[in-house]
Formats: sequence, structure tokens, C-alpha cells
Amino acid sequence: MVDNAASRALRTMDLIPYILENPGVSITKLAKQFSVTEKQIESDLQLVFMCGLPGYTPYELIDLIFEDGIVSIIDPQVLDKPRRFTKSELVVIALGLQLLGELSSSDSTRLSKIKLLSNKTTQLGSSNSVIFAPSSSKSPFVEVISKAITNKKSLTIQYQSLVKDEVSIRTIFPHNLYFMNGNLYLLAMDLAAKADRVFKVELIKTCEVGNDISREIVNENNSTIEVILDVQKTYKNFIERNSSIITAVEEQKNCFRVHLKLSNLEWLKRSILSNSPGIKVISPSLLAQEVSALATSLLASYQAVKPI
Repeated sequence: MVDNAASRALRTMDLIPYILENPGVSITKLAKQFSVTEKQIESDLQLVFMCGLPGYTPYELIDLIFEDGIVSIIDPQVLDKPRRFTKSELVVIALGLQLLGELSSSDSTRLSKIKLLSNKTTQLGSSNSVIFAPSSSKSPFVEVISKAITNKKSLTIQYQSLVKDEVSIRTIFPHNLYFMNGNLYLLAMDLAAKADRVFKVELIKTCEVGNDISREIVNENNSTIEVILDVQKTYKNFIERNSSIITAVEEQKNCFRVHLKLSNLEWLKRSILSNSPGIKVISPSLLAQEVSALATSLLASYQAVKPI
């Protein structure tokens, strides 16, 4: 890793409070803790000797003992506390802890530790504090879904589809839960369609645990197809919304080359058309032909409608 002046300065400011909390720590442990070489840690400590408060007399400089590979701080000056998180870092940590708390509701010990850490995080200071609005969309089925994933059980759900404006009953095999754009989603295989589907957890109306399902059966029915798309940069939200099925993104001059693995091509066709002309199919060629044919058919249908 390239070590520039900024990253070295930040690491040095983190070194002092860490050594204060761990007096007599070894150079080897410091190197491992900060993911750098022992030589770099020694260089950082030599730099610390020359740092301090304005005046820079021996009374204002940071004082430490460094011999035989062991380090202790005598006078840290003002660097006796760890650096504060940035606002962005704090929000990410707070959101992550909130999600972990929702997923750990059945484990009282873990939940207690998460809440304790969350309280500390959200009260780090008035300028960096994080306040969560009460959530009216929290699903009561997160614990049921989590257990089904762990125990490899199927689920029978009643799901409200916003696209089709209908409620349907699905039997699914859950893969994993993930958090994106402020919402919790479930990636699962629809056993009837024999393809993966993504469900917004708050739109699940009922959820019941079913039978054990062999992983081999799931794998047999869940064959994936590799697709490559060129997505114009103004349509970047397509990449953000579908990150769970994207395996690679390469930035090019005017677009992103996006690699996907999925089993539901019908959904992808509709998504490509809804983002037209911002997405172009590179491969497979058959998919490109089918999208083109579907677009032609839709245009013909519109042209066939006579104005009133």
C-alpha cells in the first residue's frame, strides 16, 4: 500500500492513544495492529519525537520510551484521546449497528452489547451525534427469516408487489438479507419460478417457516447466467439498485461495463427497457436480440393505438 504524508500523519495521531492504552506494547504488535511494517512503525515513532505543541522546547514535545522493541508514552501532550469519527463514518457505523440490532433480536446478550455500543456511538458529541427517526416500516419477520436462512428452511410468504399491484403467495428458499438505500431486502429463490428474486422485507405481509430443502436441489434449479452490460454514467442508479447481482464494474470513457450473474432474465429485460437508451447489452447476444425484439413489439403496440 502506498503510504502518503496524510495517511502517515493520521496513523501517527492514532499511535499515541493506542500506546497509552497498551503501555509496553511491542513494535511487532503495533505493526500488525496498524497493518504496516515494523520498519514503518519505527520511522513513525522517530517522527513522534519531533512533534509537540508550539514552542517545541523539550517541555512541549511528545515524550516516549522506545528501546528493545518495546514502546511506552511518558507525555502525550494533547494526543491522549483517539481521533473522532467523521460525520460520514459515524452515520455508517450507527446504521450498521441499528441493522445488527434488528437482526439480533432473539439473542439478548448480543442485543445488549449492540445497544450499549450504539448508545456510545450516537452520543459522541453534539456535532457528530446521530438521531434515528422512529421507523414505522420495521418488519416483524426479520427474526423468522434469519432463522430460516441459518437452518436452511423454506418460507411461505404473502408478498405485496408494488410493480404488479397485487398480493401473491410465494414459497421461497432464503439466501441472505442485505441493507441498501435505507431498506432491508431479502434475496431468495422462488421455488415455483426456479429463479432468484429480491423481496423488500417491509412488503412481506405474512411469513411462515416450511420444510428443510436440500442445497443440491436449490443449486440444480438455480442456474445463473452471466450478463455484460454497458451502462451510461447518467444511469448509475441502476448499478446502485442492483448491487447484489453485480460481480464487477469497470469504468470506461462514457459508461460503466457491468458484469452480472442472475437467473431471472425476464426481469432484466424489463429493467433494460425501462432505462432505455441508457443500457446496452454486450453479451449474451441472444439477450440483446430478445430485448430488441421486445422493444420493437412494444413500439408497434403503441403505434397501433389510434388517438381518440
